[in-house]
Amino acid sequence: MKINFENNDFEDIYKVGNIIKGSDGFIYLIVKEELGYTVVDLSNDAIYEDYDTMQDLIDDFAQEGQSLVNAELTIL
Repeated sequence: MKINFENNDFEDIYKVGNIIKGSDGFIYLIVKEELGYTVVDLSNDAIYEDYDTMQDLIDDFAQEGQSLVNAELTIL
């Protein structure tokens, strides 16, 4: 996996398919599910709760120090 980090505003960071690096060093993927939106922790495969809207997800999950990641994932 190749990862490049870029700093952006929450409005740019939180979009379906984006990968985010948290200030804790964990890497997260934003996904759209049948029930709404959620976050997948790519560091430990944890899936967070579902949110009805992207704004609900941002309000609950977004924290200072998060940044957008330009990542290339290879699935075997």
